[in-house]
Amino acid sequence: MSQAWQSAVETHKARYREQIIDAAIELVAAEGVTKTSMAKLAQHAGVGRATLYKYFADVESALLAHVERELDECAARLAAATTEHADPLDRLHACVRTMLDYFASRRHRVGWASLDKADLSAAAMARLRTGMTRLHQPFVVTLSEGIAAKRLREELDPQRHGKLIFKMVASMQEDIADETLTTTDAMNTIWSLMTRGILES
Repeated sequence: MSQAWQSAVETHKARYREQIIDAAIELVAAEGVTKTSMAKLAQHAGVGRATLYKYFADVESALLAHVERELDECAARLAAATTEHADPLDRLHACVRTMLDYFASRRHRVGWASLDKADLSAAAMARLRTGMTRLHQPFVVTLSEGIAAKRLREELDPQRHGKLIFKMVASMQEDIADETLTTTDAMNTIWSLMTRGILES
């Protein structure tokens, strides 16, 4: 098999896989996971059932593939944000804003609605939590560099405080996804708390 042909085959497979994942998210968001059968998924994705099973064993597998795809997307956005700014404080601000903007995206909102209805298994939730840990790293690294550059307080613990900042940002996800909170308001709230604290000086 020629390299060009192999590349075309891989592109075709990737397109089918994305098509199936998108269809799973749409169906579960509309009908819930209990009403989303593999037969319905195949029909909605525009593929045969035999083709569907070549990619995913069940609907939950397709939903987990969506989670992994979204984690990759968010990680890529965070990586890009950290390279755009030389100053650690600017990078930290960019990381927070990047995550909030990501939560506000339509693709994320649809995906979140689907996962909220999916009642994922314990094993699937464990995979989701493990995947989320890599999103902490840009915050951890930025804090480490900020401390080294004397732009941030030296008593900060990069691992602990980086994870804490990430969790504070993540706590805004649901309100942003259901549009009860704007990304600007969320950004202002988080940044004010991070930089000014809650006590009078």
